[in-house]
Amino acid sequence: MKNLEENYISVVAVAQNLESRIESKIKEILQVLSDNFKYYELIVVDNMSEDKTYHVMKNMREKFTCVQLPIRHDSQSALAAGVNIAIGDYVVEIENLALDIPYEKIMELYRKCQEGNDFVFLTPEKTSFGSKIFYKILNGQLKNLFLTNIGSSVMTLSSRRGQNKTAEVGRKLVNRNVSYVLTGLQTASLPISVNYVNKRGFKQNFELMSQTLLYYTDFVTKLAQTIAGFFFFVSCFFIIYSFYMKFTIETAPGWASTVIIMSIGFSGVFLMFGLVARYLDNILKGTMKTKGYIYRSIDKK
Repeated sequence: MKNLEENYISVVAVAQNLESRIESKIKEILQVLSDNFKYYELIVVDNMSEDKTYHVMKNMREKFTCVQLPIRHDSQSALAAGVNIAIGDYVVEIENLALDIPYEKIMELYRKCQEGNDFVFLTPEKTSFGSKIFYKILNGQLKNLFLTNIGSSVMTLSSRRGQNKTAEVGRKLVNRNVSYVLTGLQTASLPISVNYVNKRGFKQNFELMSQTLLYYTDFVTKLAQTIAGFFFFVSCFFIIYSFYMKFTIETAPGWASTVIIMSIGFSGVFLMFGLVARYLDNILKGTMKTKGYIYRSIDKK
């Protein structure tokens, strides 16, 4: 008889419009869990599917927890809705059940976690060009803080200590992978060859990328200050140029004075803009602690 792992493991997965495949996906995950763990749970979050995904889940005989969200959430908030009710010693996060992932990889993540890594990421070997640029910028901004390179993941396993440490940090999880790395605990990555296609769409991807850079780094603030600084020096140049024109070249009466006054005014505006950008950034870092999800129902079967 096979020896089963004694640790309690929770698997949290997000589903959306998977009416024809949700049953087989759930059965596949449950099979892997029952083959390897004595204690386990599966939590499937239906992110406001437009088909009968939730209805199919409700009528399945298998034991798992269905979470229904009343409005469409972004992927990070939908995951949080499931993770925050998980009770396992280890928590597996699957952002998109539509991806064809060999769920036996859960055991590889688990064993890697047993080596002392509180967070283990299953990372696709191939990602989109936009994703590569985004993570290059992100890792460049964080390189003075951490040695770990953050990237896309299709599955994440975390220890309970890792989850507790993330909650202790007390920051909103705008990007879960980044938040996990920023706890300072040990992380590891396992590559996987998978046809990874980001289903979030341009708008949601742009919002996630911009919010991640805004919340976890100074990239946006530095960019705003750089632009403000550039126009500040342009205004200073025109002040000097206006004085030069006033005393060396005959110009229309009042032209030089008008340009000098306008340049001084604009230089002050751009200087203040840079200071305000930094001030608002500090306020943002200290106030974003609200939950990003709401429940409609939770059905434990």
